[in-house]
Amino acid sequence: MTSALPLALAAGIYPLGLAIVLRYLGEPASMRHAYAYLAGTATVTFVAGVAILLALRGSGLTERQHPAPGGGIQVFLGVALLFVAVRLTRRRKRAGRDASRDADRPDTQNEPGEPGKDTGVNGAPGRHPGLGRVYLLGVVTYLPSLLYISAIKDLADSHSSDTETALLLLLCAVFVLQMVELPIILRIVAPGRTGAILAAYNGWMHRHGQDLLILLAAAGGGYVLISGIMTLLD
Repeated sequence: MTSALPLALAAGIYPLGLAIVLRYLGEPASMRHAYAYLAGTATVTFVAGVAILLALRGSGLTERQHPAPGGGIQVFLGVALLFVAVRLTRRRKRAGRDASRDADRPDTQNEPGEPGKDTGVNGAPGRHPGLGRVYLLGVVTYLPSLLYISAIKDLADSHSSDTETALLLLLCAVFVLQMVELPIILRIVAPGRTGAILAAYNGWMHRHGQDLLILLAAAGGGYVLISGIMTLLD
């Protein structure tokens, strides 16, 4: 069984994507903007997945064709993910120290109109940008992550048929977009309760999202690194 799906599921833990789509599902709610953001994220995720898959198979850098190059790519991805985990850990510690220092200082709150105060999108509360800009925002914010690239690499190394590979790639893309898809689905299915559910979930992700990203990056990096080393040794 391919490990691409768990890696894609881990890649889908993306607090920024959740925060953005919640912005468009908030007040005033705009499903058109939420759909435009989803369209942008889906486009870049699926197109990039196809391009990476074809590039890996076309170049022959897969385990079943050339074990050493395939294992080398996995080792590189594993080391890169572990590096990301270390950087995120250091950034979180630094942010914690800065927050502690700011808490000890008096009069640190921003006055209305000062820089740093949330004034909504483009400084105008209650307004949304154009649909084209929202679509491009989805494209930019969902450029392939290392976890998603690792999932595609694992998929390229599998012995699946072309049809099965296409279905798995589509499923990987669905998993990667979970933070955008689930709020929209909840909004459609249960519009009355969606606000409270998503507010609680967004609050939890705001408090623990970075810790979760660090854990997933470390776990994914360790798995990919060990898999690459075993491929090289074999």
